[in-house]
Amino acid sequence: MVAASALGIEARVGATADEGDVVVAVPNGPTIDFEVKSASLVSAAGIEHQLRRLSSPGRVDAAGVIVADRITAEARERLNRAGLGWLDLRGHLRLVGPGLLVDAEVPALLGPVPDRSGLVGLVGIELAALLLLDPAKQIGVRGAAAALSRAPSSISEALRALRAAGLVDAERRPAVPGLFWELAGHWKPESRDLASLPIPGPARDNAALHLGLDDVESTAGWALTDTVAAAVYGAPVGMRADHPRDFYVLDQSTMRRAVQVLGPAATPSSRAGRVRLAPVSSVCTRRVDATAWVNEHWPLANPLFVALDLAQDPGRGREILDGWTPRKPWHRVW
Repeated sequence: MVAASALGIEARVGATADEGDVVVAVPNGPTIDFEVKSASLVSAAGIEHQLRRLSSPGRVDAAGVIVADRITAEARERLNRAGLGWLDLRGHLRLVGPGLLVDAEVPALLGPVPDRSGLVGLVGIELAALLLLDPAKQIGVRGAAAALSRAPSSISEALRALRAAGLVDAERRPAVPGLFWELAGHWKPESRDLASLPIPGPARDNAALHLGLDDVESTAGWALTDTVAAAVYGAPVGMRADHPRDFYVLDQSTMRRAVQVLGPAATPSSRAGRVRLAPVSSVCTRRVDATAWVNEHWPLANPLFVALDLAQDPGRGREILDGWTPRKPWHRVW
């Protein structure tokens, strides 16, 4: 009720057995009964259970709303698609009912809770990616620190936050698909549209662009991602033969050089391709050589990173992910 009141919405506790847990008065309209379910964490891993709870209210005519200390981005999306309401006590309220749709930031109703924050900074993002690349592998603090060139104390802090949020288990293995969708919510690479693409070969500019086309799987370089890469991996993608290609590059200097050499696209629709700055270095250091099974000369980003790009499109991208299980040795973690 405090969250509703902050938005000027009249709400009160249900006073009789015939009313819901909370009753909301729509301005110049009817009152709406809401039955409230509570949880500490609502994540993708447990969202189906929460949907079952909300779809079976005690009153048939009552709308369901879940209140939780923390609701992950993927869980919010699933609740939205189901037409259900939710309150994330960190500061966001969504109410859905006849003649009522509220979706707004509200004052946080919890104090700071650092150990429940899930992904903590860049180290948390790097660690999440490392865990998801091999979800069956148990990795220790020092092993992760060595792999990511980070201090063990930073890794330990990031692991504690992930575990407190229910995103890794006691053996430090990732909660799948919960950790994937949490990482997808933080996956926001910087990008630039290009007027042209490099032609693989010994050209001088290609060396300056650090394409990394020799010994692909043990060197760093450009990594093909998103729609075209997904199609190469066998995902159910429909696209034109001339679909623009999206690449990850390792650093800002390579991105700037690519725009200088290949030219910026005049408009998004005229782009030949796009370069994206890799959020984590493993995007460009753990590439896949696809020439053994398909006619594709560009190194591919690992399916995990391709899937993270697809996940940014809540419609078409997630539909593709629903129908895509990469072949071994890769893992479906979404």
